[in-house]
Formats: sequence, C-alpha cells, structure tokens
Amino acid sequence: MNLIFFIKYCVKMGKIEFEIWGFQLLEPMALILNLIMAFQSFLYHKKIKGNFTSQFSIYFGKFFLLASVSFFFASWSHLFYNYLGMSGKMPGFASTIIAIGMLEYAMVIYHYPKGNNLLNSIIFFLTTGTFGLLIFELTFLWVAIHTAIGIIFFLGIPFSIRILKGTDKVGFFFWGFISMLITIPTELFRLNLHLWFQHQDISHILMIFALYCFFKGVYQRELNNITIKV
Repeated sequence: MNLIFFIKYCVKMGKIEFEIWGFQLLEPMALILNLIMAFQSFLYHKKIKGNFTSQFSIYFGKFFLLASVSFFFASWSHLFYNYLGMSGKMPGFASTIIAIGMLEYAMVIYHYPKGNNLLNSIIFFLTTGTFGLLIFELTFLWVAIHTAIGIIFFLGIPFSIRILKGTDKVGFFFWGFISMLITIPTELFRLNLHLWFQHQDISHILMIFALYCFFKGVYQRELNNITIKV
C-alpha cells in the first residue's frame, strides 16, 4: 500500500452504522470514549473539589465538571445523530465553550496570581462571541477555534515561554497541551487508521491523556503551594 493510496483510504472511510431495536445508530466508539471521558472528568472534579479551595483549583474543578457534561451529551449526540441532527450537539457545544472559559480563567490565575482584568475581559468576549457565532451557524468549527485559542494562547504559549526562561519545568500542563495540539492535524487531515479507530477516536484517546495531565498538573501545583505555606 503506497502513501497516496493510504491517505485516500484514511480520508474516505465512513462512519460505523448499526441498528438496535429498529434505531439507526452511529459511531459506537465515539459513544464509548466520550462516556469514559465524562466519567474521568467527573472523577477529577470530585477529587479537586474535595481537596483544594484555591481560586485556581475552583476554576479547574468547574472545567472538569463542565467537560464531563459536554462529553456525556456528546456521546449521545454521536449515537443518535440520525434523529437529533446538529441541534442535538448544542448542549455539548455549550458545555465545551464554558468549560474552556473556566480553563482560561484558571490559567490567568496561574500566570497572574493577583489577576489580570484585561485577560479576563478577553475570555468573556471570546466565550460570548463563540455563542454568538453558534447562533449564526451551528457548526463545531466555532467550538474548535475557541478551544484551540484557549489551549494554545492561554496554556501552551505561556508555559512554553516560562519553560524557555527557566521559571517553570516541562510538566503535566505542558504535556497536556502537546497532546491536545496533536488532535488538530488528526482532525484536519481526518486520520482514519481503521473503521473502528477513526480520527475522532484518535483525538479522544489523546484527550483522555490530556485530561489526566491537566488533573495531575492541578494536583501537583496545589500540593506544592500547601508545602510552601507550611
């Protein structure tokens, strides 16, 4: 199999369709992986909420809670797409937009412990603006752009600068950023390795790892702060 044929094969691969009790259903792997991420995110939310009380951890706890809601709705919107259409994806889209906003607020506190009103205002307008674009056109593109802005400009670039300056180490947050970054070409080039392991599935696996890294990053930072205070 040459490279050109393989690329065409990957791009043209369709969605898995199956029938249960007369229902025409889609994408069972998306259902399974989204439910795993929903449970994973809710577990992280409970652990953070039960152990830490800083503003940083509160925002990250909200991020994981909203991410859990988003993944839960996403799982069923994939499965029942033939019946719900794009409107069925709106609850997941909305939860994702707000979740990314919470992550952005948390990152502002990480880099600016005393706060930064300008960045907080930017986050507010990015969030509300994305909702406005969804009203204009209901497409995942706006959610993806908003997520990319949050991950790259509020997490990836600031951490990269801190690492280059020697004020921070290559830690969990950075690897979470790298994992999320890899999802961009995976989705853009629709890298479908197998009918049962398509580009969305690859992205979901990367996101599972990224969520773990974000959780460990929060835990590590909060434990370090407790140690310093003691």
